[in-house]
Amino acid sequence: MNILAIESSSKKCSIAIHSNSTLHESFDIINNDSATSLPIMTQKVLTTLSLEFSDLDAIAISMGPGSFTGLRVGLSYAKGLSLALDIPLIPISTFDLLLFPNIKDIQDELISVLIHSHGTTVYQSRYILKNKTYVLENDPSSITINDISHENNGTIMYSGPEHLIDSIKALSSKIHIVIPSVCDVIDIGMKNFDLLKTKSINNLVPNYIGSFNTGK
Repeated sequence: MNILAIESSSKKCSIAIHSNSTLHESFDIINNDSATSLPIMTQKVLTTLSLEFSDLDAIAISMGPGSFTGLRVGLSYAKGLSLALDIPLIPISTFDLLLFPNIKDIQDELISVLIHSHGTTVYQSRYILKNKTYVLENDPSSITINDISHENNGTIMYSGPEHLIDSIKALSSKIHIVIPSVCDVIDIGMKNFDLLKTKSINNLVPNYIGSFNTGK
């Protein structure tokens, strides 16, 4: 199976293609030319693998939350390819993208995933351990770091700028710094292909969660 993956929730837009157990990746910094650079990166990797666009079987993509510009551009490009090639999309929450590849050595019953939005505002999603798997405790929210309770945050997984790390450390003694990886987009997409794949893309929109990030 040939799967194209797009990860554009952060300032670094990454794409990768998995083909015949081979994985090739390309990335660029998100800017006003992202809509142009994304197809260029994809074509470059296809050429490296001696593939055509018509050889793609699906597109896995991070759906946010994260960069407003990156998510908008990434999903627009993925939708266009999905329609043109008549292949499914595999939408993946960026919270899940940060959580599940990084839980191997965590024993905590509660994990809080925090993704930087802007200023001191973060997107928060809390997962609790049930029947040996982590499930959402409640709906994700947009909240300032100062408004997060200092009690019962469990292990915190944080994705964002370094200058806020000290403030994050005040919330829990167990902090993991994590970054979204396009390789994990492919891994999650392949493992959950039948569950997540969809051709009903008209209603697919980035998960901005309240106030959206302008990329600052």
